[in-house]
Amino acid sequence: MAQLADIVPVLSVISDFQLTPDLILFVFIPTLIFESAFNLDARQVGRNILPILTLAVPGLILSTAIIGVFMWLVTPFDLIVSLLLGAILSATDPVAVISIFKQLGVPERLTVLVEGESLFNDATSLVMATLISGIMITRGFSGEVVLSGVGEFLLVFIGGVVVGWVLALVVGETLGRIESDPAIEITFTTILAYFSFIIAEHGFHVSGIMAVVAAGVTMGSWGKSKISPSIAEFMEHFWEYLAYVANVLIFLMVGLQVDLLHLWQSIDLIALVVIAMLVSRAIVVFGLVPIVGKLPGSDAVDRAFQMVMYWGGLRGAIALAIVLSLPEFEHKQTLVAIVMGAVLFTLLVQGLSIEALVKLLGLDKLNIADSLAKTEGDRNARQQGLARLNNLVASGLFSERIADHLRHKCEQNLVELNTQIAELHESIGATQEITILSMRCLAREKARYYELFRRGLISEWAFRELDHTANVQLDAARHMGKLPSSKMETSIGKAASIFVMRMLEYVPGSSRLVEKMRTRRIVRDYNVAWGRYRASNSVLHNLNNIARDHQIEGETVEKARTIYANIRQDMKLQIDEVADQYPEFVETVQQQLGERLLLIAERESVEQAAELGTMQHGIADQILKDQDNRIRQLKNDDVSASLEVGVEELLRKVPFFEAINEDDFGTVADHLRPRTVPRGTDIIKQGKEGASMFLIARGIAKVFVREGEREVQVATLYAGDFFGEAALLHAQPRNATTRAATPCSLYELKKVDLDKLCSDYPSIQAAVEAVDRERLWSNNSSDD
Repeated sequence: MAQLADIVPVLSVISDFQLTPDLILFVFIPTLIFESAFNLDARQVGRNILPILTLAVPGLILSTAIIGVFMWLVTPFDLIVSLLLGAILSATDPVAVISIFKQLGVPERLTVLVEGESLFNDATSLVMATLISGIMITRGFSGEVVLSGVGEFLLVFIGGVVVGWVLALVVGETLGRIESDPAIEITFTTILAYFSFIIAEHGFHVSGIMAVVAAGVTMGSWGKSKISPSIAEFMEHFWEYLAYVANVLIFLMVGLQVDLLHLWQSIDLIALVVIAMLVSRAIVVFGLVPIVGKLPGSDAVDRAFQMVMYWGGLRGAIALAIVLSLPEFEHKQTLVAIVMGAVLFTLLVQGLSIEALVKLLGLDKLNIADSLAKTEGDRNARQQGLARLNNLVASGLFSERIADHLRHKCEQNLVELNTQIAELHESIGATQEITILSMRCLAREKARYYELFRRGLISEWAFRELDHTANVQLDAARHMGKLPSSKMETSIGKAASIFVMRMLEYVPGSSRLVEKMRTRRIVRDYNVAWGRYRASNSVLHNLNNIARDHQIEGETVEKARTIYANIRQDMKLQIDEVADQYPEFVETVQQQLGERLLLIAERESVEQAAELGTMQHGIADQILKDQDNRIRQLKNDDVSASLEVGVEELLRKVPFFEAINEDDFGTVADHLRPRTVPRGTDIIKQGKEGASMFLIARGIAKVFVREGEREVQVATLYAGDFFGEAALLHAQPRNATTRAATPCSLYELKKVDLDKLCSDYPSIQAAVEAVDRERLWSNNSSDD
């Protein structure tokens, strides 16, 4: 048996090392999958989820069937072995292609489509190969077995996702309690990558690979804000390096162990499987992707993108890992040789020609906005270099002659770059100009959010919401020409939180938990508004510099200034609303903010002293550790308690409680349930059944009535007002919608409690009925 070690003697030292299935499954695959999932842009994947999942699940199944049937018809392999080969070779691994994409600057969507498909179909391929190999070993193949296999496929696929997601949430919450400890934080993500696979496979008998995918995507999106900002970049490099080592080792070990003679003897089978791969890939990409693009809510993928997706479907380490992880059977060594040959073909032929295809299709050409950003970035870098050179000359001990030569060369480059920038500006209109300036302002916003989060001035929840909004508005500006606005985009995390809160409202005994979630949301909304205010203020202060750097002036700059002035004003309005209604809460928040700023200043002073050597590192570490504990205590302080409003305050404000003695306040309070409502929440909805009324302790609410397709505001309610009584008095659905215009502290009064109070205090019943008659008369008068 001829091996590579026989040709290269130096490799004989490690040629006896056996690459076992367990080593592949439990060492290499979790690393490769987690790294890919962790560094994937989950938001972009969400925007393109239909074409990605179409290629990854039905597309892979179709590819498996095409390759399997083709090989079954033209080779001695039986159908099961052929389908197994098809499942293995349907897994794409575009590591080399993605690297080329980054160098060429291809559109971000193309990179996401190729990388997202690879991530999900790797998981699907492994699950499919495992099921088919199980059928092959048991020698059972029938319609019933196929149906059972489909059910098992869905179970292990979805089950793996759930296991990985839950474990990622646990690890993420744990990381959120750790302050800037690289060893511990990286260890936790490593444990997550491997334990999610092991627990899913051996604990719950579901897909370990899907568990790793779910864990990686969750940590790469929601979980990144849990990782200490000072470690985030190092964490990404760590996983990139780990995946690089895993790829190299797999190829090295396979290359050492493959039988070169067997590989040559299988050349005819390799040629056949390559034809099958190319045909199946063409049918999947050119057949399914255009259909998906026509579905509602899905963006079409143009033909140029389809061509690159087709030719960029390389096979790599994952396919090799899957075939090597198979149990021993009659054709295993032949399949290893075929897969190795197919992988080499895609890497050498497709991998080396993909760059030429991208350039031929013109996908390496940047749009005007990106071209301008690239050229301006190059110019700014050269200006910085020229300034450094001048400083070096001024400090002495540097040849003036060499400096003049370098200065002349740099100035020539700057003239060329300024000419290119001027030409680009001439080719864009006013609409494109404001779009470009908006994108630069949004980039400034993102940088400011990260700075505020890194310094602990906004919470991780606020950072996630603000960063998500900036990213969505950046995409809208880049692809649709939309301008920034004060609208906060709802992230998946916030949507999930609201959904859980609404579901818990129907669970008996969960009222306290729901109330805590509502008050926490008000705190978060305040933090978001404060962060957006600071960021928009930063943009306004630096707008002239941003515009000057990009040679934008005149009406475009004033338009951007108006946009951000409006955003700042909207945020200030929200902050002032909370301050007016809950001065105690704002005072508590400001106290906490002041303490945090002092701690940050202390920390920076200690770090500087340690760096300069005026303080021993051991002493500095002890002080920093103590400061971390104080910062952690500040984070754990529950400021939402300052949002609570005593029932006595309400009873003094509501007119129909005037006749009640203060000694009876405790009795009345037993019938009232506190409820805190965030800004913009519908408290009651027109047409819905109602079993309670509400009294406003603090805040402002607006009443709307639907007339046809539009809502009309009919009233504004303030502290001391009540609403929702009509549904109780007349046993009919709600006749209006009441929406919180500011955060509101309410007290809910159920019908049974209202009846009891009216029985004990007749004046309450008279007052409620009087207001109800007045409102009915007002509604009837407006109808007339």
